[in-house]
Amino acid sequence: MIISHLPNQSRTWFFGASRILTPKEIETLREDLHSLVSNWKSHGTRLSAGFEILHESIIIVAVDESIESPSGCSIDKVFGLLKDQDVDFFQRSLIWRPYCNTTEILTLEIYKELYAKKELFDDTLVINSLIENLQQARENLYIPFKSHWAFNKIK
Repeated sequence: MIISHLPNQSRTWFFGASRILTPKEIETLREDLHSLVSNWKSHGTRLSAGFEILHESIIIVAVDESIESPSGCSIDKVFGLLKDQDVDFFQRSLIWRPYCNTTEILTLEIYKELYAKKELFDDTLVINSLIENLQQARENLYIPFKSHWAFNKIK
């Protein structure tokens, strides 16, 4: 279960890398994110938070807002940490497709080409980058392409 110690209603942020992360990058990110969520505060109150790194390219960060809501400044810390990496986590037009133990990262144009060639289909599983809470991450992280935001852009 994704971030098992937090409840379903926890607010969630999705960050998808523009490429597969190296083992060293994953290790460094894991250490940096652990340090951040372990000491994360909003207006002096500790946040109940967690993170997951999935498929060598996806980061999910979550906060239990029933205990304390993160402030804009505290949210900025996560974004700042990820902006300081040597990989872009903020390209929202990419499509992440789970593939074996990793992810295939596709641009909309490449996905469109593969779809036209019938190498990808309406029911091909992709990662839902629009999750807003942990329940969605736990139950709907993997969705058929026909349910993905990019589907209408390809049809």
